[in-house]
Amino acid sequence: MELVAGIDIGNSTTEIVIADGVKPVAWDRRPTRGSKGSEASVQAAASLLKIMEREHNLVVAKVVVAPWNPVTTLTSTVHEPLPETGNIRIVKTSHNSVVGDGWATGEPWLITKNFQLNTPVIALVPTGFGFANAATTINSAIAAGAAVCGVMVADDEAVLIAKRITISIPVVDGADLDSAENALQLFLEVRPQGSSVQTATDVWALRSALSLTDSDVVHLNSITRWVRNDRTVALGVFSDSHAAQKITTGRLTWLDGTTCELFDAISRFPNSNVGDVSHVEILDKVSTADVWAFDITAALAEKGLRNIGHTRDLAIAQLTKSNTKQEIDLEMIFQVPVAIARSEASAAALGAFTTPGLARNALILDIGGGTIDIIDGDPVSGAEMSAAGAGELLTAAVAHTLAISRGAADWIKRGPAQRLESPHVLLGEDGSKAFVEDDKPYPATAMGSLVTPGPAGYLTFGQNVQPAEWRIMRQSLKRMAIGENVARLIRSFSAATNERKVQDVVIVGGPAADDELIPILSQVKGIGGLGRGNVAGILGHRFAVAYGLSQLAD
Repeated sequence: MELVAGIDIGNSTTEIVIADGVKPVAWDRRPTRGSKGSEASVQAAASLLKIMEREHNLVVAKVVVAPWNPVTTLTSTVHEPLPETGNIRIVKTSHNSVVGDGWATGEPWLITKNFQLNTPVIALVPTGFGFANAATTINSAIAAGAAVCGVMVADDEAVLIAKRITISIPVVDGADLDSAENALQLFLEVRPQGSSVQTATDVWALRSALSLTDSDVVHLNSITRWVRNDRTVALGVFSDSHAAQKITTGRLTWLDGTTCELFDAISRFPNSNVGDVSHVEILDKVSTADVWAFDITAALAEKGLRNIGHTRDLAIAQLTKSNTKQEIDLEMIFQVPVAIARSEASAAALGAFTTPGLARNALILDIGGGTIDIIDGDPVSGAEMSAAGAGELLTAAVAHTLAISRGAADWIKRGPAQRLESPHVLLGEDGSKAFVEDDKPYPATAMGSLVTPGPAGYLTFGQNVQPAEWRIMRQSLKRMAIGENVARLIRSFSAATNERKVQDVVIVGGPAADDELIPILSQVKGIGGLGRGNVAGILGHRFAVAYGLSQLAD
């Protein structure tokens, strides 16, 4: 019988199974080169096939592939639009590098200009002025009798200036001095690390501090709600009022025709169905088959690891619309006849149903790098559905949360880590301790870091993260990236097929190896019994698509 190679080019991994009829005789996988379906990815797959043929002394007579529908995975920081506050406006400042504990009001004084005696002022230090010159100028003004009660700095120099001036006053940096200088009066409040502003969240205290009228109270209500979690607040009272500046970070168009900013879409995603978004406009406006996004900040805040503010970090996966036409000359690249299957999902079902003991009415859940596919019990004519967002989405979220590369995050996300307490002791996520292996020394720079197995030894990360804290973070991100997405997919699939009963599920795909994912998915509504696939009885949970493709040669 002629040998057939099923080639599954995924968003993350390319997998190949060479089969002699129903018997797999060789299988292997490599990271996908370039984007899924690109000529580079196909060339890399052909190269891997040649290597397998040489290693196993085989000659493949035919290749079967599936249509390639790539997924774009990214993270985006979005900002809540500022409220309308009339002639009282919030002035941008940094919330990290600040000094002081208290509040002050005064007229703006740009320190490159003359000051007025006996009038409380808040000094404004423009960019490039220099912290030493700024401190000298402010000290000279204080010595001359100026009532300097606060400092706003454009550059990152708050601490340097505060240490050099002769009085203790609130000092902030990262300030928008263009707005501050045009104010009639400024209000500045700073509180220590770990605390929040007090006067700026008290409507009556703020009204008294700024000597405002009854008509301004409605604006103060909006301001106090906005700044309730901040440790630094700067406000300006202006002679006129204008609309708040709108910040555009992306737009979505839904199937019902409505369009909204990416920030406003956050609340719609948890209750959305697969395919509800028709167009996405982040970098460019593109049509899409599906979008799944979740709020990283909210996922961690739910566990007490973040504060919910007005800036959110999103993880977003976007599935392009299906295009079954392959524009690459596949037969020239593979040098054998090439057939194109109906879909990856149908091939995954065909492969998954070779799992020993699997009931024929089970649902197949194929979790890959870019998509999650669901297929019912008929591997040939059964219903199927694909949702954007899977392993790569989790990788992107972990990388963003820990400020590490996606390559490192792909390994770090997989399971537990330990913290290097001393050159010889590791602290586990459950509080247990273990000794470092003698043949695996850690450098001094790794002290206090979390460590986890990597592709070439250990990986270090999370210098300021506790082991138990990382466990909570990791599992929260897995629940949102994959668990909640599976729930959305099953809900959408049930609605499309009018089938709402609880069903047993078999999971295939790379992420099925994750032991933490099984308990998360077992809690999804609509899932009964749950287990991993064992393709052809010997391939395990991987290679379902590749093996299924190898069975579709005719």
